[in-house]
Amino acid sequence: SLILPAMVGTSLAFLLPTATPPNVIVLALSQDVMRSLRVRDFFSNGLPLTIMTCMIGAVLAHVMGAAVFDSDSPFPSWACEAAPGGCIFVDVPGVVNGRGVSAQACIVNLSPGANGGTCRLWNGTSLNTADYIPGF
Repeated sequence: SLILPAMVGTSLAFLLPTATPPNVIVLALSQDVMRSLRVRDFFSNGLPLTIMTCMIGAVLAHVMGAAVFDSDSPFPSWACEAAPGGCIFVDVPGVVNGRGVSAQACIVNLSPGANGGTCRLWNGTSLNTADYIPGF
């Protein structure tokens, strides 16, 4: 749930003249005036603006991500089907992110010693994958 705010926050850069096309235009046109702009001018004005927009953008992205993309919901079954081997969807009821579910994702342990013999639920419970995958 932090990837979306981080992505939005990194796109807000106002510190340098080359950060955005309007900054480049202003810097180029300022060469004709009596006191042309310097990089220091952009940095001193852009730093507070960058910090403020990163914070506001991160908060809005987190709130809107939950409202628009339902990013706080449990891991969907189609996501396990799209990544075969690393995730199995098991019929084990439980609570995920405060929501009661009848089935949930189980992340398969693919470390060298485990050979995929166990998987871990959201709450940390380990299950034997042979109980849920026929012929394993």
